[in-house]
Amino acid sequence: MKARSLLLALSLSLGAALPVVALAADDDATLRAVAQSVLDAQIRFDVPALKKVLASDYVEVSPVGDVDTRADVLGFYAPEAREQMLAKGVEPISATLGEPRIHIDGDHARLIALNTATLRIQGAEQRKQLRTVFEFRRIKGQWRLASAAYVPVRSKS
Repeated sequence: MKARSLLLALSLSLGAALPVVALAADDDATLRAVAQSVLDAQIRFDVPALKKVLASDYVEVSPVGDVDTRADVLGFYAPEAREQMLAKGVEPISATLGEPRIHIDGDHARLIALNTATLRIQGAEQRKQLRTVFEFRRIKGQWRLASAAYVPVRSKS
């Protein structure tokens, strides 16, 4: 009887843990998708898409070390800014996240990844890599990007 009670308690506790594991896996996938959506919006200079995902108090550290507010960032990706970039011979092509490491603590999460951007500069494609740290906050059930830091990766040569 004691063994049966122990087995029942063990199976109930394992069964209760499974939804938590599934929820964590869902959050991991969601966080990766939100992070990729930010990169996609940056490449497309899609301000409405950025507005949807950036928290109202968003702040970032740019690759050159500037601290930018949400308004600064949205201004950087305005359509006229894209036109200025294209006029200088720089065209963003794509950006992908690799090597994601995710830590979730309740309604806060951190995703650190290798952000590889492909750009066409004066007609030649180049790849630039940044180690990117995304800090998320769950707001009204949705993950929003609260802050980001973009750190250039030095080449290993």
